[in-house]
Amino acid sequence: MGSFHGEIAEAGYPKIYSFKIGSKDRPTSFVQDHSRRGGGLGASNRLFRRGYMIKDQMNKIYGNMDLDDIPWNIETPPAILQDLIKSNKLSPCKIIELGCGTGNYVRYFSKMGFDATGVDISEKAIEIAKKLAQKSGVQCKFIVADVLGNMSSMKCKYDFVYDWELLHHVFPEDRNKYIENIYRLVKTQGRYLSVSFSEASTQFGGVGKYRKTPIGTVLYFTNEAEIESLFGRFFYFEELKSVDIKGKHGVHKAVYALVRPKNG
Repeated sequence: MGSFHGEIAEAGYPKIYSFKIGSKDRPTSFVQDHSRRGGGLGASNRLFRRGYMIKDQMNKIYGNMDLDDIPWNIETPPAILQDLIKSNKLSPCKIIELGCGTGNYVRYFSKMGFDATGVDISEKAIEIAKKLAQKSGVQCKFIVADVLGNMSSMKCKYDFVYDWELLHHVFPEDRNKYIENIYRLVKTQGRYLSVSFSEASTQFGGVGKYRKTPIGTVLYFTNEAEIESLFGRFFYFEELKSVDIKGKHGVHKAVYALVRPKNG
């Protein structure tokens, strides 16, 4: 296998690579279908395999790493989410977070009076989320589900759907399915918020659309034009902008999109 950057240049994204998680030295192969170059899996099989690999990867992260060492596991909600409430743009309603991890923000919204639900592909993450919610004495729901899979079993619709820095885990060829799932979850007069890494960010080498992180995840860095094209099929834009986000290891740039469904 060639170098990571060499594969990006050759194929547009990596096919297979292994990595270590925490100090456990457990290799996990991340397989990306090359169906666009011929001989690949069908779309549904590709999504199934990719979902399985991501679930395995995330279960290892949440099972093997200390929560304080997981880069995105931040207990205090970001200022952007808090400001939505403080500015009265968002008031208590039925809300769901996609890719909730250990449920930090779901618990926050529940404490603020929201009917809050969290979804994650990792059983281990949801197990931790439920325990933390019980320990905190807050009432919220947590569901194990693949946001790239068949979510037809989720019959509820929500006033506010959001993903906080989840979309960069979803590669371009899978994003249409993701947006279709989101569209089905949002009420007619509801809203959807997405915040994801911007390609203008200097993180993880600072160049390229696909970048590998120190814990082995591979992320797709986007821009406003891509988000406008992706969401525009189903949503009207209230806001689309670049923002600075404070993370565990400094400030990074992200693309912020707040939208409403077109049937509303």
